[in-house]
Amino acid sequence: MRPRERIERAHWIPPWLRHQHEARYAWAAARAAGVSVLDCASGNAYGSRTLVDAGAARVCALDLSIEAIHEAQLLHGAPRLGLALADGARIPAADGAFDLFVSFETVEHVADDAAYVAEARRVVRRGGTFLCSTPNRRLTNPGTAIGDKPFNPFHLREYTLPELRRLLGTAFETIEWLGQSIFAGAYARALNALGRRVPSAAVRLHQLRKLAGAAFDSRRRHWPQPLPPHGEVEVLIAVCR
Repeated sequence: MRPRERIERAHWIPPWLRHQHEARYAWAAARAAGVSVLDCASGNAYGSRTLVDAGAARVCALDLSIEAIHEAQLLHGAPRLGLALADGARIPAADGAFDLFVSFETVEHVADDAAYVAEARRVVRRGGTFLCSTPNRRLTNPGTAIGDKPFNPFHLREYTLPELRRLLGTAFETIEWLGQSIFAGAYARALNALGRRVPSAAVRLHQLRKLAGAAFDSRRRHWPQPLPPHGEVEVLIAVCR
């Protein structure tokens, strides 16, 4: 088996997570044409390459993992795509260096989330955009508080919409809200009621519901859209300026 094939086979993820990831980057790509982009916590740079292919003037893919950088070079290296080994809370770039900062599923991993958001504000030029997505705790860890350790061992915390709004509002004046993967409001309320009593049972129940529909899942189902008036989204997306 060739190195590229070994890497791709080793990274199987549930279809709904893959479709959420692909849909976010396809949606963000519409904003990338002709501009300079920072893709923070870029992993193997699949998303970064999507932004390059959409016509970005240049994309800097930044990650803390040297293994991710090496994988990105092998899988998705391209002209106008630069790779950097760096911390998203200490970005090696000048003030206002980027038109677009893409931060998908990152802030929940960062120890000092306020410093991370402030750094995003610093490196985005005036009039530029910070795109931030993160899981909505009301579905991914229902019934828990922001200080509780999330079920996902790689997450330091997860947010609700009001909590994320307060965090991003410390650095950005205007925020447009969207979301992915809509569930009924009644379902979310029931899940949180269960989670307040038995958090692990609520998490497993939500996972089982997604698993039951996995065979019918698609990227289209997870396309970012405005927050529903009565439903709950699994992924919160903020367009910050």
